[in-house]
Amino acid sequence: MPPSGVQSTGRVSDLYRKFGPAIYSRCRRLLKDDALAEDATQEVFVRVMKHIEAAPDDSAALAWIYRISTNYCLNQIRDRSRQAEPTAPEELPEGEGETLEPQMLDREMALKLVERTPEKLRETVVLYYVDGLEQEQVAKTLGISRRTVINRLQEFQERSRKFLARDGEGGVA
Repeated sequence: MPPSGVQSTGRVSDLYRKFGPAIYSRCRRLLKDDALAEDATQEVFVRVMKHIEAAPDDSAALAWIYRISTNYCLNQIRDRSRQAEPTAPEELPEGEGETLEPQMLDREMALKLVERTPEKLRETVVLYYVDGLEQEQVAKTLGISRRTVINRLQEFQERSRKFLARDGEGGVA
């Protein structure tokens, strides 16, 4: 019988072969950059290796690794937005301010909404809205009922409406 470290490495290799492309696609959708997605995929599987003892069996492993990749990518997006220095409107080439600003506000607003969402809702929201999975697929991936998926999406929508109403009163929208 091989040492447990060898078994762990073999299990991570198997998971990477089986789910690596799906995790890369997920990271690419979230980060919108091929190089960042490659780095994120590697980091996700480093984290999988560190916590391989907690890994569920193959039927639930993809959902577990999805959660790790979603959290990692959302943290990367949040960290990048904090590091980015805003460009003053007068520094933008003429006409660019009108097209860039709404896109940035939408992206920042979406990030704020996702960051403020409890983790149990966040997983559902990302699978449904970002990955484009159907409600049945989300339910199967997370091991919950379709009714629970619907309830979580409704709760996210309600939380979002309340947040946007408050944020709009502050003059940000």
